[in-house]
Amino acid sequence: MNWKRFLHYEFWPYWVFYFPAYFYYFYLALKSRRWVYFSVLNPCMKFGGAFLSSKQNYLKKIAPEWTPKTLHISDLEDFESIKNQLKAKNLNFPLIAKPDMGERGRNVEKMESLNELELYLKKIDQSVLIQEYIDYPIEIGILFYWDTNRIPQITSVGKKEFCKLIGDGKRTLEILVNENHRIAHRASILKDRFETQWHQIIPKGKELLVEPIGNHNRGTTFLDAREHKSKEMLDWIEICLQNLPDFDYGRIDLKIKNWNAFKDNTGIKILEINGVNSEPIHIYDPCCSIWSAYKTIFNHMHIIYKLSQQKLNTQSQTPSLFEFITGAREVLSKKEVSQISYT
Repeated sequence: MNWKRFLHYEFWPYWVFYFPAYFYYFYLALKSRRWVYFSVLNPCMKFGGAFLSSKQNYLKKIAPEWTPKTLHISDLEDFESIKNQLKAKNLNFPLIAKPDMGERGRNVEKMESLNELELYLKKIDQSVLIQEYIDYPIEIGILFYWDTNRIPQITSVGKKEFCKLIGDGKRTLEILVNENHRIAHRASILKDRFETQWHQIIPKGKELLVEPIGNHNRGTTFLDAREHKSKEMLDWIEICLQNLPDFDYGRIDLKIKNWNAFKDNTGIKILEINGVNSEPIHIYDPCCSIWSAYKTIFNHMHIIYKLSQQKLNTQSQTPSLFEFITGAREVLSKKEVSQISYT
């Protein structure tokens, strides 16, 4: 492991970084007397949105002006039918393909052609969403919840800075990738993707976007953008969620044209909404200390606990631990297709 990735927690494996949080979860579960107490939140999502939640089920309820054009594809559909549906919806390349019930950005890919899309669909064994590619320059994640008094709250705003490499007129793309601690671990994938440029020297000052997907494991830097939190942002979320009344807590991932988008509610597109598994992604800012990150995580775990207990006072039924573990095993069994070469 690159020493820079070893020294900062933002690069640690998920289970390593969250290890202290597991003990706090057990404490909260014992206190609640229910292993999956959090599952009472977000009735519109399975297990409260912990996993196996259909993105399509809630995205279709959001006003269309705030969502990308989206096509839901069953894993049983033939490709000719899919092509006809793309044409009918006027969906043109590039497109984004993602599992309808995906987790942590897994298997989200940008498609440049029908050939790439066909190969992707052959490799994945689940229902997929095909969305128009939104090229707005700013991608953010807003963590939102309704508190116990039904007052809307924003606790985190994180900005995603996509991985770009800048040429110096001396080093090849291969060298630039291998010397970048954020993306070096994906060198074999990028070699296939940039086959014709891999051994070429990148001209001085030329900027190359190496990963269009805003996933931390793909080199994206998460930055603390809480200074952009505003009343306009909160008001927009309230309006947006009017058709999703059973949403309690989660993160809205979206793209915006600029930071003034929330003033007139234009230039905003929701990519997806995550439930109780949502992270306050500003904690992965390289300037954030590990102690501040853990304090923020524990605080959000406590928020989920309080919201859950309020609901459990009137709703005692939750899924069993066996059901939850079965669901988790299903998620882990899904194939990873992000290493496909589309060249």
